[in-house]
Amino acid sequence: MTRREIRRPIAIGVTVLLIAAGCAGGVSREETTAAIAQLGADDMAALVPVSREATDAVTDACASGQPGDVEAAADQVAVAQTRWHETEAWWMGPATDLRANALVDWPVNTDDVDELLAAAEPVTIDADYLAEFVGADTRGYGAAAYLLDGAPLDDRACDYATAATELAASTIDEVASAWTESTDAASFREQLTATGGLDAVVNHLLTLLSSRESAHLGARSASIERVLFGADGDSGLAVMVDDDLAARLRVEADRMVAVAGPVEQPSVEQQSAGFEEAAEALRATVATEVVAKLGIKVTFSDADGDSAG
Repeated sequence: MTRREIRRPIAIGVTVLLIAAGCAGGVSREETTAAIAQLGADDMAALVPVSREATDAVTDACASGQPGDVEAAADQVAVAQTRWHETEAWWMGPATDLRANALVDWPVNTDDVDELLAAAEPVTIDADYLAEFVGADTRGYGAAAYLLDGAPLDDRACDYATAATELAASTIDEVASAWTESTDAASFREQLTATGGLDAVVNHLLTLLSSRESAHLGARSASIERVLFGADGDSGLAVMVDDDLAARLRVEADRMVAVAGPVEQPSVEQQSAGFEEAAEALRATVATEVVAKLGIKVTFSDADGDSAG
């Protein structure tokens, strides 16, 4: 598989599909919140096998040392990286608490990666070392992708790339488990459904639409679309507003998606410039009309920067 062949995910699972009866806005707040929370849980759960496949691919490439296996591993890391950013709309709750993007895919500093690669200590670079002793820009899928581009890989580079993908996968697993599993406390999906979940979802959406810093604007736009219109295109927040507002949200979202570019390709400067204008138009509509229609309490978070990357 090449990077250009990455497919956009459809992770519906047991998501409740909401279709308004008779007119837009006819679905209850409780139904909509439950469906959106379930979609978030489904999307996060679907990431787990993808992240594990990336780790396995890197492990196999290091074991074989064959250029074809290294290229395949790089492709699989790119898939996992893209899929992670397609969940940006769900980077609230567990993802924020864990500062997950700082472990999974912060923008990479290649000079720092080279410095750690050349260092005498630690003798073996593992996931625990990356989690505890290096900066966010020296680990995650970005670091793994950079290392895999330097094939053939020596043992230290293999340890590093494997550790970076292992750390990303374990973080994704922890976030997904918090969304989906009820242990001593309710899962985050259940918490969203039970207590003010719509406010949290809309506030995070506003944060995403305000942020311009991302190398994955196409993936971010796809995640925003899923909150607004659901996995089927006929659910999400849009079912709770009138037909005119829903239609304008669709036009503005389509424009944002178009200028953001393909999901699987990193953004370039021209796309970022166009995205800023399109995202601002959609943000203004959500921040005024959608917020007013749904009675959302707008708040501000000191963790907004965690969406970078």
